[in-house]
Amino acid sequence: MKNVAGWNPLCRQEAMTSACPSSNVRNRQFLRFPTVPFLFGVVFVALMGGCRYQKPVDLNSPWLPRQQVWAVAPLANESGVSAVDRLAVSDALVLETASIDGVDVLPLNRTLEAMTALQIGLNGIPTNEEFQVLIQELGVDAILVGTVIAYDPYQPLRFGASIQLIEASGRVSQAFDPRSLTMAVSERGVQTGLSGPSPLVQASGIFDAENHGVLMSLERYAAGRSTHELARSGVGLYLLDMDEFSEFVFHELLDRLLSQAQAHLGSDPAGSMASGTP
Repeated sequence: MKNVAGWNPLCRQEAMTSACPSSNVRNRQFLRFPTVPFLFGVVFVALMGGCRYQKPVDLNSPWLPRQQVWAVAPLANESGVSAVDRLAVSDALVLETASIDGVDVLPLNRTLEAMTALQIGLNGIPTNEEFQVLIQELGVDAILVGTVIAYDPYQPLRFGASIQLIEASGRVSQAFDPRSLTMAVSERGVQTGLSGPSPLVQASGIFDAENHGVLMSLERYAAGRSTHELARSGVGLYLLDMDEFSEFVFHELLDRLLSQAQAHLGSDPAGSMASGTP
């Protein structure tokens, strides 16, 4: 039987595919494309992953659209625990302050260099006059000051701090003294506040990991953050590591401080930081 040009009789046997180059090419090309069930599975996993994503809780400046520039002074230690790393704790406050939409924060090192050059805070807690000098030297709108009032790095973690925003206008008329704060128990832990009415923009609180309200707030804070995925518990490493837990505490305190600032601006629309006057 005469062979037709371009036709190989060996290709009649499917098992002898090595003699059929064109068939092998077609088979390889077909295998490059995934099956419909596989594609469906990829799309399903992608959709499920998207549904699991949660956006972290944001902090927003009440002075928007004006951008603020803040500095953070190293926190004092009034917790009674000598092992507190003041610079590490202050860095945690810087990190959380930097997450506020509408607020830029100077690195802690710049503030420390200015305080050293001006000899501010080297012997005790600075006065408001010294903070005003520091604000002018740094060229910022305000400075966050405060102190650590509770520190227990062992489980269950316990951390507390008092923070106050001192504006460049110098409207704060009394020295910041965390020991003048009174304690009040609430469902979210031990919160603190001045015994009388005050225009100060500040926030204080002690957060105990055994408190149910604190755990609920921690779960909301952890959602959408990378540390949330690093442990089996619903709040990741925040219940295991004091550095992570202190960042959560500062987030909560900054939220209260910004809410208080918003209320203060509402009652005083001509405030210096709102109007942009230095």
